[in-house]
Amino acid sequence: MLKRLLLVLILSIGASVAWTIVTGQDLNFDLITYHFYLGYSAFVPRFHLDFLPAWVYAYQSPLPFTVLYWLDSIGTPPIVIAILHATFHALSLVFLYLLTELLVGRTSTRPERAKVFGFWLLGAIAPIYWTLVGTSFADLLTSVPVLAGLWLVARAIAENGRLRTAEIAWIAVGGVLMGAASGARIHNSIYVAGMLCALLFIRFPGQRPGFRAPVAFSLAAFAGWLLCFAPWAYRLYREFGSPLFPLFNGVFRSPDFPASNLPLISFIPSSLWELITLPFWMATDTPWVYVELPLPDVRPAILALTLIACALLWLGSRLLPDIAAALEAGTVDGEGRTARARRVIFIFFAASAVLWLATSSNGRFGVALFLLGGPVSGVLLSKILPTRYVLLFVAGVVLWQALLQEVFFRQYRFNSMPWTVRYFDWNLPDRLTREPATFLSLGFQPASTLAPRLHRESSHINLVGYPAVDAPGSERIRRIIGVPNRPVYAVFDVRRHDPPAVKTSYRNQLALWGLAFTDDPCELITLKPPSGSWARLNGVAGVTLRYRPPAFMICGLQPSAPADQEHALSEYRDFVSKVARFGVKCPQYFGKPLGYVHTHRGWVVTSFASAEMRLEFYDEGPFYLQQVRPPHVALELGRVTRDDIIADEPDCRKWFSRLSELSAQAARR
Repeated sequence: MLKRLLLVLILSIGASVAWTIVTGQDLNFDLITYHFYLGYSAFVPRFHLDFLPAWVYAYQSPLPFTVLYWLDSIGTPPIVIAILHATFHALSLVFLYLLTELLVGRTSTRPERAKVFGFWLLGAIAPIYWTLVGTSFADLLTSVPVLAGLWLVARAIAENGRLRTAEIAWIAVGGVLMGAASGARIHNSIYVAGMLCALLFIRFPGQRPGFRAPVAFSLAAFAGWLLCFAPWAYRLYREFGSPLFPLFNGVFRSPDFPASNLPLISFIPSSLWELITLPFWMATDTPWVYVELPLPDVRPAILALTLIACALLWLGSRLLPDIAAALEAGTVDGEGRTARARRVIFIFFAASAVLWLATSSNGRFGVALFLLGGPVSGVLLSKILPTRYVLLFVAGVVLWQALLQEVFFRQYRFNSMPWTVRYFDWNLPDRLTREPATFLSLGFQPASTLAPRLHRESSHINLVGYPAVDAPGSERIRRIIGVPNRPVYAVFDVRRHDPPAVKTSYRNQLALWGLAFTDDPCELITLKPPSGSWARLNGVAGVTLRYRPPAFMICGLQPSAPADQEHALSEYRDFVSKVARFGVKCPQYFGKPLGYVHTHRGWVVTSFASAEMRLEFYDEGPFYLQQVRPPHVALELGRVTRDDIIADEPDCRKWFSRLSELSAQAARR
C-alpha cells in the first residue's frame, strides 16, 4: 500500500512539475486582472484607496493568492513559484488515488490493483487538471482540501459498522477542510452541500437514523469557513456594508454597488436539450462549452453513456443487483464497509454535479468533479463488463485523451510566456514609484497588475463596466479622484486599443467625471524581456511566446471645463431616459442595473442580466446586440433616432435566441 502510494506521489508530482516547466510562465487573463492584485491586497490594505480596480473580482478572498505574491515580493523566481504550486496541485491526484481505492474496495489481487491504477489514470488524465496545474488559478489549489475532506469522511464511514467518537472526529476534520476550501473560493460551497447530502442519506445497520455525522460535519465546515473567510468578510462589511461585496448585493444592499446579484451563467445550459448534449459537446474542440478554451474531454460522454446503460440494465432485467447494493446501506462485513464508502462518494459526486450544473457549469469550478468522474466511471463500467474488457477500454480512453491533450494543449493552454526573473517586471518611470497618483483603467483589461509595482499610496479605479456616473459607488469614485495635489492618469491596454485613437474614444466617458486628457504624450509601459540564464532555460525547455504580453499606455489627465462636463452629463441623462423608455418592453434585460460607456460614436450598454452580451448604440444610427465572448457575433436590432430607440423586432426574447443561433453557426465554422 505505502509503496503504491509513494509511486503515485512521485508520478503525480513529477508529471505536474515537468508539464509546468515546459509550458512556460503563467500569464493567464485572471492573473493579470486580479490574482496578483488580490495577493498584494492581503498585505497592503487597499479598500480606502481603490474601487473596483479589477472589476468585481478585486474583493474575493485573497487567501489562495497570498503565497504567490509573497514569494514574488521576496524575489523568488516565477519558475520556482510555479513548481511549488504544481507540487501542491499534484496532491489532488494523490487523494484521487486514495478515493479510487475506496471505490474499488479489495486490492489483494493483481486484477484488482490494475483496476485501481486504471481507474485512477482515467481521472488523473482530466484535461482541466493539466490546463490549470502550476498556474495561479485557485480552483485546483482548493481541490486538494475538497478531495482530502471527501476521503477522510468516506474512510471514517468505512472503518466500522457504527459511528463512534473517532469516526465523528474524522468527519469533522473533513468538514474543516471543505469549509476552508469554501472560504478560500466561494464556488466550493457546492462540495460542502454535496457532502452534507451524502451524510444525510447514509445509514448504518443496528443504528437508528441520526444526525450526529451531518451536524458534526456542518459545524466543522462552518468553522473552516470562518477561519479562512471571516476576517476578510469583516473587512468588507466594515468598508462597504456587505460581507460578500459586491456579490449578492441584491441581498446585502451595499450603498456602493447596484442592488443586484451578479450572474454566473456563462456556461449554464439554457435548455433541457443543451443539458442532455453537454457531455458530448465537452468531447469536441468547441470553445466556451465548459471552459473558455477548446478543451476536448471524452470522459463526461463516457460517464453519461455508462449511467444510461446501468439504468437500463437495472430497470429492465435486474441483472445487476450489486449496483443497487452499492447505493444502499451496507452490512458490517468488509463488503458492507466498501459499499458505505462507495455510497458516500457516489452521492457526493451526484449532488455536487447537480449543484455545479445549476450554479455555474464552469469547468474550473468543478475540477474536483472532473477528477473524481474518472474512477466513478470505471467502477460503474466494472458492473456491466468483465474486468479485462473494462481495463482495455479504460486504457484506450486514457491513451486517446492523452493524444488529444498533446494535440490541443500546446495551442490551448491558458496564456503563458517565456520564464523571467519575476512576475510583472514592468518598465516603469521612476516618478510613478516615488509619488502617489490616481490611475483610472479604461478598457477590457484593467491595470490592477500595476498596483504592486507603483507607489503603495496610489489609487486604482476601473471606469469601464459597472461604474456609472449616477449609480451607487459614484460618490466613492469622485472622492478618490478628487484627492488634492495628486496627479491623475488614464490607463488602457494597448493590445485592444489603437493608442493614437484612445483620446478620441474615451473623451466623452472622462468628461462625465469632470476629466480631460492633457496635451502631454502618453507613456508606454511594457514588461522587461527575459535575458541571460532565463533565455537559455527557455531555449532548453522549448518555451516560446504564445501570447502577446500585456502592455499599458498611461496618459495624463486634468480637470475638464465645467461646460464640457455639464454637456456630457446632459447627453448621458438624455440617453438613459431614452433607454428606460425603450427597455419597458424587455424587463429581463433592461430591468436589471445597467452600465453605460460613452464612446465617440455612441454608447455601450451592459446589463447585470448577463455578462456575456452588450448593446452598442450608434448616434442616430443602428444598434446591435453583441456577444462579447468567442465567437464574437453581433445582431443588428434596429435604429437610434433623435428621440427614440426603435427595434425591428419588438419581442426581445427573439433577440437572444437569434444571437444564440448566430453564435452556434459561427462556432461550427
